[in-house]
Amino acid sequence: MDDYPSPSSAPMNPISPPCQTSNQDEDRISVLPDHILLAILNRVDLPIVIQASTLSKRWAHLPHSLTQLLIDVSHFLPRDKNKRENCTVDQIMTTYTGVVRRLLLSSSPDNRAIERLQLSFYLADPYLHSIGHAVGNVMERGSTKSLQFTIWADTHHPSYEHCVLLGQRFMSFFQACPSAFRWLTGLILQNLTSGDTDISKILNTCTKLEFLSLIYCDSVIDPVTGDDVVLTIDVPRSALVALEITTCGYAGVDLIQAPKLQRLVCANWIGANPPLRFGNVPRLHSITLRHAALHWQRPFPLSHCLSNTTSLSIMYLNFADQMIWIEPEDPKHLSPIFSHLRDVYLYNIFYECDLNWTMFVLEAAPSLSNFYLKLSRHPCERSRCEDSAMKVNVPWDQASPDFKHQWLSLLEIVGFVVDEKLTKYIRLVIELAMGLKRIRLLDQEPCARCNAMNNGQPPSPTRRRFPAEEEKNVIRQQLVDGLSSPVEISIG
Repeated sequence: MDDYPSPSSAPMNPISPPCQTSNQDEDRISVLPDHILLAILNRVDLPIVIQASTLSKRWAHLPHSLTQLLIDVSHFLPRDKNKRENCTVDQIMTTYTGVVRRLLLSSSPDNRAIERLQLSFYLADPYLHSIGHAVGNVMERGSTKSLQFTIWADTHHPSYEHCVLLGQRFMSFFQACPSAFRWLTGLILQNLTSGDTDISKILNTCTKLEFLSLIYCDSVIDPVTGDDVVLTIDVPRSALVALEITTCGYAGVDLIQAPKLQRLVCANWIGANPPLRFGNVPRLHSITLRHAALHWQRPFPLSHCLSNTTSLSIMYLNFADQMIWIEPEDPKHLSPIFSHLRDVYLYNIFYECDLNWTMFVLEAAPSLSNFYLKLSRHPCERSRCEDSAMKVNVPWDQASPDFKHQWLSLLEIVGFVVDEKLTKYIRLVIELAMGLKRIRLLDQEPCARCNAMNNGQPPSPTRRRFPAEEEKNVIRQQLVDGLSSPVEISIG
C-alpha cells in the first residue's frame, strides 16, 4: 500500500554512504578497544551504527555486539520525498524485518546479551511473526532488562473496519509469539480497535509490562446498543506502572484493579464526563488530564473522578484554552484525595476566566508546595473545533473565611499581563499562603498562528501585555503593598 504513515521520529536512511573520514582519523578510532567503540555506538541511531560498520573489517562485527538496540522503522524511509511517495509498506517492512533478523539472530563473537531492545514497526503481515520469533530468540537468553514495541498502523487515517482488522492482526501476533510478549516491558499501540477484554488479556499475560500507551484506539462497538464501550482494566497481578490513553474512542475508562499503577495520562476523550473511574489503585501518585471540552461534556467535580485515590502527589490539568471542565466543589470532599498533593499544574486556562475558583484546590490540598498556573490568550483559537463547548466563567465564592495555607512555597503564573484582575488574585494568594517564598511571573510563549493574524506586528500598547522592564518594580510593589510578606517576586 503506497499511502503509508510516517512515524514521528525523523526519517533516516540506514544505507546512505558514510561521511568521508580521513584514513588518519579512521585509524585513531579503529585502534580503540571494542568496549569503548560499543559504548559510543550504543548512544547513536542505528543508521550511523550501520554506516560505521562499513568503514572497515575492524568495525564489521560491532552491530552484532551492541547491548542496546533501537530499530526504528522511520530509519528505513527514503530521505528523498519522491522516492518516499513511491515506497510501499511492504518494501519498508521487508528491509526492516531483514535487518531485525540479522541483528537479533546472528551470533556475535562474545555471544552478547541485549540489555535494552526497542522496536518500532508497522502492524503489517506477513512480517510480524518473523519479528516476534527473532525477538523471542533473544529473550530466551534471559538477560534483557527492557523490551519495548511501538506499533504503527500500516495506513493513514484507517477506517473503523481497518482498525478492527488491525486489532485482530495484533492479537494474532500476540498469541503467536508468547516468548516475545512474556518479556515485554513497554508497549505503544496506535489505531487498534480491540475486543472488550483484549487490553486486560494483554496486561495479565505480559507480566513484566510496566508501560502501556494507547493512541487513537477503541473497542469494538456494542452490537446491541451501537454505543462505544468502556475500557475496563482489571489486572490485579499486572506490573503496570504507567498508562497513557490519548485521543481514544472509549466511552470511559474503568480502572478496577491496577495495584502497581503510579502514573496515568488521559487526553482528548470523547465520552461523557468524568472520563475515569478508579477502584484499587493504591500507588497512583501522578495524574495528567489534557482535554479541550466538547459541547456534550458537562463540568464534573474532581471527587467524582478521583475517588479511591489517596496517594496523589502530582496533578496536571490542561484545559487547552477552552471551557474549564472541572467543577469547583467543597474542599472537604477532596481533602482525603489531596492530602499528599505536592505539585499542581492548571494549564491553558482561557484568559477571560476568573481565577478565584482555583482557590478550592489550595484549600483542599494542605500539603501543596508548588502551584503552577498557565493562562492562555490565543485569538487564533488553536484548540477550537465545531464540537467545542462554550467557554463560560467559573464562579467561586465559597472560600472559608478563616482559611490559611501553611506550606505553599511557590506560585508560578505563565501568561502574566498587566491586569487588575491578576493583581488582585496574586495578592489574595500572598495573603492566604503564610509560607509563600517565591512568585514567578512569566510571559506567554509566542504563537506563530496568532502572530500571523497580526501580520507579524507587535500587539497594540492598549492591549493586555507583559510588563516592560521599567514597570516591573512598580508591579512588585503593587503586589505586596500593605501585606507583611517576605515573598520574592521575579518577573520574566
